[in-house]
Amino acid sequence: MTGMIVLDSTRAVVEQATQVRIDDAAIERWARDVAPRDLKGHDVELYGYLAGNEAKLANIILLIDALNFCFWSSDPIRVEWRGRTYERFGAFFVSVILAAHGEPGWYDPRFWLDVSAEDIRAALGGRGELLLMDERVHIIRETARTLLDRFDGQFIHAIESVSFRAWPLAVLLMTEFDSFRDVANYRGGVVYFMKRAQICALDIAVARQVHEQGALSGLDELTAFADYRVPQILRHLGILELTPELAAMVDSETELATGGVGEVEIRAASIQAVDRMVRRLQDTGKPASAWQVDVYLWERSHRETMAAKHHRTRTVYY
Repeated sequence: MTGMIVLDSTRAVVEQATQVRIDDAAIERWARDVAPRDLKGHDVELYGYLAGNEAKLANIILLIDALNFCFWSSDPIRVEWRGRTYERFGAFFVSVILAAHGEPGWYDPRFWLDVSAEDIRAALGGRGELLLMDERVHIIRETARTLLDRFDGQFIHAIESVSFRAWPLAVLLMTEFDSFRDVANYRGGVVYFMKRAQICALDIAVARQVHEQGALSGLDELTAFADYRVPQILRHLGILELTPELAAMVDSETELATGGVGEVEIRAASIQAVDRMVRRLQDTGKPASAWQVDVYLWERSHRETMAAKHHRTRTVYY
């Protein structure tokens, strides 16, 4: 089983879409102009500040990706650390690092059950507003209970159970942990996105590499991670085109409903666009995996030259 369940279900959305389309000519231009050196991965420095023990590292990455959603707000969180200001997800990641340095219990799901909601808010919030805090507290507890009940409190056991393979790990996360069950309904069909489940598999792979703990195989089976930043830059590049009505909602920062037609089509088209970009790169002699293209897009979506706005949806899935 590979990422085809995501590719097949999102392809069905794109084939029926009425509010979003993919411009293949724009993909052709991008593939011609992109430099292979830009498609090699992302900054891994922060992973090195997490505990190096194999079991602790797996647990803390699970916690980070259980909470890896909804970092936009009118006042996004930010943290100053080591002479640099981190924002949004980067600020959250640093907050977890600092929390775990001060309280090693953050590596233990038993602590996740016992820590107070007030301490969770204080540890993760930084300066600014982190949305959906009540949901985050609930997910921390829920993830802890699942980890304790099914994997003896050690996420490394889950990783071992799938023989250190990335895609089966993503499937395990989707099926065993409720908050990772990122699916939608569209015109009578089920659409699988699995954003956090897949990115957790990638993060485990990156963290293990940084700490020299061995690889996860099959990263090339992962699809793009359907969030709000990737469609933003795809629109900036002219690869995604929205109807005037949907574009007006995005540009005016009107929130899109979770599971609504526009939101599902944006996410599905993002996955399909990256898949086409990967295949076009292959054709032009610049092979790259979907996760590498995704990382390339995500990093560039934060640059000051970004002209397009991202859509806004209050969701625990991305």
